[in-house]
Amino acid sequence: MLTEEAFRDLLDARGVLRPGALAAPDPRRAYVIFSQGRDLRLDVEAIKRQAEQFFTTKIGLTVDKHYGGAAPEVDAARVVVSGGDGTASGTRLCYGRAAVPSDLIAAEEAERAIGTYGLALLAKRCPTIWTVVPESEVDRAALTIAAILASTLLGPIVSPGGQEILGVRSARLKLEGRASPYR
Repeated sequence: MLTEEAFRDLLDARGVLRPGALAAPDPRRAYVIFSQGRDLRLDVEAIKRQAEQFFTTKIGLTVDKHYGGAAPEVDAARVVVSGGDGTASGTRLCYGRAAVPSDLIAAEEAERAIGTYGLALLAKRCPTIWTVVPESEVDRAALTIAAILASTLLGPIVSPGGQEILGVRSARLKLEGRASPYR
C-alpha cells in the first residue's frame, strides 16, 4: 500500500505525477471512469461542488494540483472522501491516463454482460480515463469517488472485474442499495 509520504515523493512541485514515477493500476482491479475531457487536468472545484450538491459528500485531494501550462500525459491523486452518512469515507488512489483499446473492449464486454446499450458508445467518445483503486471488494468510498468523478468527467464507470458498466444514476442507486430500473 502506498503511504501518503511515499505518494508525495512521486509528485513534482505542481502536485502532478512525475513521468514514469508510478505504474498505472490494473484496470481489472479498479473502477475505470471514462472522461470526455481532452486532457487529464482535474477541475477540483467542480468536483467538490458536484460532491456536495448531488452526493451530500465532501471530497478533496491530499495534495493540491497547479497544472499551469501543459497538461500531463499521466497523473495521480490521493482523493479524500467523507460521505454524509459516514459509510463512504477514506482516501483512495486515483490515476489518470489516455484511454486505450482494451479499456473500450472492457466497456463493451461489461455492457453485454448486463444487457444494456449505450454506455460503451459513450466510452468511445472519451479520450482519457481515471481509475479509482478500491481497498476491498465492496468499497463504498471508492464507488462514491468514481460516481462523483463520472458526474464531472461525463463518462461511464466500469466496475472492478468488468462485470458492470454504470452511469452516474446507476452508481448512485448502487450506493443507496437500490436496484437499477434499467435491468
